[in-house]
Amino acid sequence: MVLNLVLGILLLAPLSAWGFSLQEVAALQQQASEKTLWQDPQWLRLGHYRDTFSGPKSPIKGSFFLSEDGSTNPKSELLKTIEVFFSSKDNALQNQCRYLARLSWLKRILEIDEMLLVACPEKDLWKRQLGAEELYLVFAASDLNSAGSSFGHTFLRAHNPKNTKELELLDYGINFAAITGEESGALYALKGLFGFYPGAYSMLPYYQKIREYTNLEGRNLWEYKLALSPQEVSFLIDHLLELDGSYSDYYFLSDNCSQQILELIEVAKPQLRLSSQFHDATIPLDTVKVLLKNSMLADERLRMSLQAEWRTRYTALDRSERRALKEIVKTHHKQTLEKLNSEEKAHVLEASLSYLAIQEYRDQKDLKNEKYALSVARARLGKVTDPLVIPKPESPLLSSDSMGYYFGIGQFDQNSFYRFKFRRAFHDLLANDSGLSPFSHLEILSFDFRYFPEFANTDLYEAVLLKTFSTAPINTLDTPVSWRLELGTLPKMAPYLNFGAGFSFDFPVLSATRLTLLGISENSHLAETARPHLGVETLFMTKTRQWRALLSVKYLHETSMGHSFFEYKTGLATDLANIEFRFETKTRDDVPEFLASVIF
Repeated sequence: MVLNLVLGILLLAPLSAWGFSLQEVAALQQQASEKTLWQDPQWLRLGHYRDTFSGPKSPIKGSFFLSEDGSTNPKSELLKTIEVFFSSKDNALQNQCRYLARLSWLKRILEIDEMLLVACPEKDLWKRQLGAEELYLVFAASDLNSAGSSFGHTFLRAHNPKNTKELELLDYGINFAAITGEESGALYALKGLFGFYPGAYSMLPYYQKIREYTNLEGRNLWEYKLALSPQEVSFLIDHLLELDGSYSDYYFLSDNCSQQILELIEVAKPQLRLSSQFHDATIPLDTVKVLLKNSMLADERLRMSLQAEWRTRYTALDRSERRALKEIVKTHHKQTLEKLNSEEKAHVLEASLSYLAIQEYRDQKDLKNEKYALSVARARLGKVTDPLVIPKPESPLLSSDSMGYYFGIGQFDQNSFYRFKFRRAFHDLLANDSGLSPFSHLEILSFDFRYFPEFANTDLYEAVLLKTFSTAPINTLDTPVSWRLELGTLPKMAPYLNFGAGFSFDFPVLSATRLTLLGISENSHLAETARPHLGVETLFMTKTRQWRALLSVKYLHETSMGHSFFEYKTGLATDLANIEFRFETKTRDDVPEFLASVIF
């Protein structure tokens, strides 16, 4: 009898020590089943499940799921989670401390004995040191010279309230990005479009993110405080820790940084439907606007790039000051500088220091000695200049929507037509470029239809696969190349491939004015005949707060036929209550075209 009792205790001990037992697991699983907790919105958010034709499916890969079919079966994953949390103390120590957000959610939903919960001192210490009680959404403005940054970028800043003012640099940035290695160029863009890179979360000190975006890439950062309570922030951080060691396929247009950031916010606020509003493409700037519409953003703040300071200082210099600037930066000589008065010298030295700060980051050079010598020279002049005022750019929240619907009327060679165009993304030269690369064009997947009543005919006038145009201006010290690439079809599905390269110049006229000179090549295939053209283009663009205008003159020579001709284009656009109005003209080889459009 005594022997049987001892054997019974020994057999049952592994199942019941410390309160852990298969009976407890079964009881908790029963509670979960009765409440169908696998259908709870927050559980579905914790697994990043998305609705598909075949049922729920999560893009998360790696070691994130506990159940073999956990990525497609929320119920199986929930029951497995309860099992590994509460079947034994060893399992609890390993899994409760890894899946902190899951555990926190289960504790709110189920009746769990305190004896079944284990302490996680390492994670608790890490979170206390992080001290995050607020989250900021950070939007990095677009950069057309980088394929992965053409649409902008979003990430989070975890803010510790103890880090005030300049100490905010000690906060941590939460970033989701593609792991690309050393690849770049066309292969980088192609693989990114089709999901050949893994994407994963990372956390870095915020000052490193500032160094990357504002110093190295010259991109402004726009910060918005998220409407999350300290408890919701803590829950989100717990979930972020759960994702350690996991990844998902990264697509530049859809499963990108912004899609993942939205899903992360939904984990903390499961009642929001943010990520599901985006299907074929998730444009970072659009996600910022969606968060604003859902009352999730407040306190817009701008962190200017070093480029913004440099451009402001350079623009204010006259011709003689720019000669002195070039001499100092390129040769370290000061003969021209000595001919200037004290105020002019100060302007030149301040601009030189601003440029060297960029060069130091961009070229990874140690310029401490040069900067010190210039700083000493500037200090000797005393206070002879006013504090620098950098013009604040328009908020990206004021920019045009990336998706556009065009309705218009026009005339082509004396024939009237009605026009409908759909643009999936992003903007053209006449669009409001607030928060975007100024004087740039990035258009993906647009279809321009025209109906001619006289002939009762509807024609696909143009289908655009890609149009991109970057116009970085040259200055005394740098000569960046402006470039254009266009790929699409003309009427009757005739394909075209156009490209060009040249230089752009800024002029301090009106609000902003840019002149671009390009050597161009236009290549189309009409009526089963290749039509290559070579030529030049002069493009004049200007804008004020209310109006945007352009004038383009092309001279083209058709190499196959020996025919030369001009093309003239003009455009004028303005906005009223989020609706864009524009008027455009075009004369190509003496054939005129007029077009008036309303864009929603």
